[in-house]
Amino acid sequence: MHYLIGSDLGTTATKTGLFDEEGNLIALARQKSNLIYGKDGSVVQDPYEMLSSVVETVKEVVEKSGVSPSSILAIALDGQMAGVMGVDESGEAATPYDSWLDVRCAPYTELMREKAEELIIKRSGMAPSINHGPKILWWKKEQPEVYQKIDKFTVPSCWVSQKLCGLRGEKTFIDYTYLHFSCFSHLEDGCWDRELMEIFEVEESKFPLIVKPWQVVGKIKKEWAEKMGIPAGTPVVAGCGDQAANNLGAGVVERGTAFDVAGTASCFSLSVDRFVPDLEHKTILFPRAVLEGYYYPMAYINGGGLDLEWAKDEFFREWAELPNAFQLIDEEVEKIVSSPSSLVFLPHLRGRNCPGEPYFRGVFAGFSWDHRREHLFRAILEGIAFEYAYYLSIIRKLLPEINFQEVRVIGGGAKSSFWNRIKASILRMPYVELDREEFAIWGSALLAGFGVGLFSDLKEKSIHSVQKIKTHFPQEEWSAFYDNLFPFYLDTLEKMGKVFDSHKELFS
Repeated sequence: MHYLIGSDLGTTATKTGLFDEEGNLIALARQKSNLIYGKDGSVVQDPYEMLSSVVETVKEVVEKSGVSPSSILAIALDGQMAGVMGVDESGEAATPYDSWLDVRCAPYTELMREKAEELIIKRSGMAPSINHGPKILWWKKEQPEVYQKIDKFTVPSCWVSQKLCGLRGEKTFIDYTYLHFSCFSHLEDGCWDRELMEIFEVEESKFPLIVKPWQVVGKIKKEWAEKMGIPAGTPVVAGCGDQAANNLGAGVVERGTAFDVAGTASCFSLSVDRFVPDLEHKTILFPRAVLEGYYYPMAYINGGGLDLEWAKDEFFREWAELPNAFQLIDEEVEKIVSSPSSLVFLPHLRGRNCPGEPYFRGVFAGFSWDHRREHLFRAILEGIAFEYAYYLSIIRKLLPEINFQEVRVIGGGAKSSFWNRIKASILRMPYVELDREEFAIWGSALLAGFGVGLFSDLKEKSIHSVQKIKTHFPQEEWSAFYDNLFPFYLDTLEKMGKVFDSHKELFS
């Protein structure tokens, strides 16, 4: 039996899994991430802590599994997508990881919009937001001395792979599933866009090599292999972005499947085979999927899962530290608030990313003395679902020929039957639970196996590696109420966006 390792550098934790060639999870390890918050709106991570988290969790899964290290064929990493970091000539980290939660680059988001928003959307697949392009400009303008030391910009999962293989700065890489976040790419051609670089006076030399997700980028150096407990020379496959890995691991590789990642960033996407950038609403991102010729138009709430963490800690403090806190809250909320009310919640507590409105903040609208904490919590669940409904309405306009049949849900929120029924009712589409929990690391392991020739057909392997176990259908009474409430949500969203923008100095 052969084995594969997939590792996910997530916002809240690094997860690593060891799988057999049939996709069975043999061992899992998790290490909490260390997010460093600054008073200036910064949110960063130490790249060397991220590297250490991969090394330590790989060692843990190898020891837990008891498998022979010589039977481990390859490793691949996936990770956070919208943040960026700098690498120097020797291949060392030149900056902290500038997280996707870090809003310091907000003024440069506006600058990029003013100068070339439509061109960026046409070429890179999304409007400027709190992502690579504005972050690169922030480093160039606000930290020029550091910028000069940066040989290449990349993302943490690629840099950790680079370090494990001992690659110098000129070998810094990124795979094409991250390109939409760059603001400097030609997405369909899979290359960097010189016209966009010239507009913003960013040197082409600052951009890394673009590789395919299944490309072998190097082999584990002896010093790291000894710490990880695997053989020196184990192949390292490029890997991909975490959402692309989630899609692959959940079998979302055919046209027409919708996908909900109910995690730290609440993400909604759909698998399609045509590139149609969202020039009208400037809301939908159009990333390339792992499989060539496929895309997954998506949008996400900047910290949607953190909204629920906040509500748990503030509204239900008596349960907040319990391991089953959300289950208890769900039961209490469904008991007290068995039907929806005319209360809406705008879930953008730390800025709106889709479209990019970094000064947006959260709002409860329509509440009265009749409402209790349970109403507010249900409104948060509904607010995230309403945001998804907004995304879905745009995607249907962009791709009217595609009939979307179901939504596959993963992430911590996928365990909430109550929330799945709310989402199904708002979107009027069945919500499907799957027989796995760790999708991103399985997606990375799939890439590792395909990259070294263990699998001959990546698409078929992905499809047959996951099964449906439960389907939640829309509740017609709820759906009818939500149909009437949705326009109020959209009006509130539009009006509050203008309010926050006109007072952005308060939230800078």
